[in-house]
Amino acid sequence: MRICVVGDPEDLSAAYLIWLAKRRGAEVIVLSENDLGLNWRFQVPRHPEKSTITMHDRVFSVHDIHGAFVRLNPKPVVHDRLGVPPEAEHIYVMERRYGLHWLLNEVPFPVINRPCAGRSNSSKPYQMMLLERHEFAVPRWRVTNDPKVMADFLAECQNGAIYKASSGLRSRVRRVDETLFTLMAEGTSPAVVQQYIPGFDVRIHVIGRTTFATQIRSHGIDYRFESEGVEYSRIEVPPLIQSLCIKTAASEGLILAGFDFRKTVQDEWWCLEMNPVPTFLPYEASTGHPIGDTILDYFGDMPSPGQCVSPLVDLVEQPS
Repeated sequence: MRICVVGDPEDLSAAYLIWLAKRRGAEVIVLSENDLGLNWRFQVPRHPEKSTITMHDRVFSVHDIHGAFVRLNPKPVVHDRLGVPPEAEHIYVMERRYGLHWLLNEVPFPVINRPCAGRSNSSKPYQMMLLERHEFAVPRWRVTNDPKVMADFLAECQNGAIYKASSGLRSRVRRVDETLFTLMAEGTSPAVVQQYIPGFDVRIHVIGRTTFATQIRSHGIDYRFESEGVEYSRIEVPPLIQSLCIKTAASEGLILAGFDFRKTVQDEWWCLEMNPVPTFLPYEASTGHPIGDTILDYFGDMPSPGQCVSPLVDLVEQPS
């Protein structure tokens, strides 16, 4: 099997998948975004089926590649040897990213994930409406920067509310407090204010038609930023929730997706959002879910070694 890892090879998820693929005997072509035009290039002739990717002196037909795993760096660099003037670097980075997006959207092999997939994540309000249309239970929410609107909504939420960015940028989820009222009074941009659901977090990773669910217990509001005392464990998911996740990811063109839920003691499943570029390392390392191996299985003709526990567990427990 031959796969590509595209974007930032130093990203931890990308580096792990490279190691995992080589461990299984696969050939990995590392296509660093920073090296596009230097160490590698692509060519799409008039007949797209004859497209090629060239790495140094090796030329690969797109038909000889089984899949690509993508992890782009939010801050790619421009090598000095390109001779791009500092004032033009941002234009060069943008044009290079557009070219890479075009390639990833056009190649015939599976891409995890194509840039055109999961675009609803760019707008949290739109995505929450999308999740509601797909019949998920979504906590009540408002998008506002008006203190009165927020106060009226907060009065309707028995257990209080949380707030987060309305864009797709990674942001910390916090409880609504006086700090937010102050920011709104000073003229901050609109935020998503959402009913707080007591219970615990669940992350469901979808890879094609396979799912892995992880329960997360923590003492804070956002376990990603308040990691002390966080506990991860496997959890069973109701068939309906599992089916909704698979269908929704597919409808968004996503092979890999991460769905975030709050689960109550009454076994209610409230969907918070769908992440099109989800990390999976802490969930795999803590539970043994073979998420990385399942990604590689999706690409084709080299099945995993038959294990039901990720090799990342051994790496974490017995570091070399």
